[in-house]
Amino acid sequence: MNTLVKEKALDTYKEQSRNALRDIKEHCESDQFIIDCRHIAYEKINNALDKNGKLVWSKLPKLIGQNTKISKDVTNLENDLEIWGLSLAPHWISGFNTCNGLSLGCAEACLMFTGMGQKFMIATDGEHKVAIARIIRTILWFKYRDQFKSRLLKEIENKANNLQAKNINMAFRPNVFSEVKFEKMFTELFDLCKELNIQVYDYVKDIKRIVENPYKSFYNMTFSLSENNALFIPTALKHGSNIAVVTDIPTNKAKDKKSYLHSVPSKLSIEGIELNTIDGDSHDARYLDGKKNCFVVLRGKGQTIKSDTTNFMRKVF
Repeated sequence: MNTLVKEKALDTYKEQSRNALRDIKEHCESDQFIIDCRHIAYEKINNALDKNGKLVWSKLPKLIGQNTKISKDVTNLENDLEIWGLSLAPHWISGFNTCNGLSLGCAEACLMFTGMGQKFMIATDGEHKVAIARIIRTILWFKYRDQFKSRLLKEIENKANNLQAKNINMAFRPNVFSEVKFEKMFTELFDLCKELNIQVYDYVKDIKRIVENPYKSFYNMTFSLSENNALFIPTALKHGSNIAVVTDIPTNKAKDKKSYLHSVPSKLSIEGIELNTIDGDSHDARYLDGKKNCFVVLRGKGQTIKSDTTNFMRKVF
């Protein structure tokens, strides 16, 4: 790709990203479900503040947790491992943007509203506990950052010590649904993880984060492909990152309920780049893949992605 073509592709990418940020923000500001969840989130935060402005954490959701997205089939691994993550609300759902690298296809198909996050999963009191908890965490990160940091470090340290006593390794995913540059904004987190021998990993759309990753020895970043960022694949590969790609391979499980009925192809070619593949749905601990220069093939999850028209979900089946 010559310089002129690269510059044009980069300009197109930047314009599409700006438009996606604008469109998703407008959507979030008009979606009544999101508006209602935000309102409840702020009420719960206000009710958790003491007279000195300190957060009473017993009245708030825990910061770290597990869900099917990060713990999928991890029990099939030979390692005694538990994966814990920080589930913030993606893009503009909280009123604060947590996904600068988003694309329209990615935002529309976001797994925020799959599994226990599906919009119909309303509790008997009329609240969507999962969505509200994710919004609360995000608001706390932006508006009560010092208290958030202290609490997160405490939760991680307590969990790591508990697991260590059981001879279980711990991995941590800071951005389950978001893309916050914690490696620059929260260095204490990585200092603690290094001290406690906790492997950290994320899927990353912002190529600059991969290039500038200051913790490459224990913070594994997998480049997350969208419909408009394939121009960064060579850079990601150069910096040792595999490429995660969402595909239309069906999610049907085999009779054993563990393996998938349809296997991923051994090789995949995307926009002229052919690489060997890894089945990204076998587990989520990407740092254990052991192979480089690969496409990490993911099966498209959730109902929304089935109607994707952006090419975020690549058609390979």
